[in-house]
Amino acid sequence: MSAKRSEIEQAATRAIKGDGFKSVSFRTLAEQVGVKSSSVHYHFRTKDDLAEAVIRSYTEAFEAALRSIDQDNETLLAKLDGFNDLFAEVAAADDICLCGMMAAEVSSLGDGAKQALRAYFRVSEQWLEKTLAAHATELKSDLSAAQLAAIFMSGLEGATLIDRVDGKDARIKAFRALSRSLAG
Repeated sequence: MSAKRSEIEQAATRAIKGDGFKSVSFRTLAEQVGVKSSSVHYHFRTKDDLAEAVIRSYTEAFEAALRSIDQDNETLLAKLDGFNDLFAEVAAADDICLCGMMAAEVSSLGDGAKQALRAYFRVSEQWLEKTLAAHATELKSDLSAAQLAAIFMSGLEGATLIDRVDGKDARIKAFRALSRSLAG
C-alpha cells in the first residue's frame, strides 16, 4: 500500500470514529492529507471503496490485537481483560469502535463495505467463542460460548456508544466487572 493511500485511510478512520461515515468527504480528506480531491479518487474510486478499505484495515489491526492477547495471556480472565481493554482504550480516546460506528450507518454502505463489516464482527465473535470454549472449565455460565460471544460484542459496542454520551466509562467498567464475574 502506498504511503499516501495509508494516510488517506488513517484520516478517514479518524473522521468516521469521530463523526460517522456520512460526514466523510473526499474533499475534506484531500485537505487533511495535503492532496487534491482527484488524488483521493485515484486511490479510492468511490466512497464505498474507501469504507471497505478502512473496515478491512481496522479488522486486520483488530485481528493482530487478538493474536497478541492470545500470545500474552493464558487464563480466560486475562484474555477477557485484554479484550475489554481494546474497547476501553477506544472509549478513553473519546472514540467509538470504527466498525460499531459503521454498523450504525449500515444502510448507507455498499455491498463491499457491508461484507467487510460482517467479517469484522464474525472475526471478533469467533475469537471470543473459541476463547470461551477453550476455557470452559474457568467459565461460570450456563450460556453457550456462541451466546456469550454475541453478548460480549454487543455489550462492549453498546458500552462505548453510551459512555460517549455522558463522557464517562461506567458501562465499560460494568462490562469488565460482568466478564470478571463469569471468568473466575
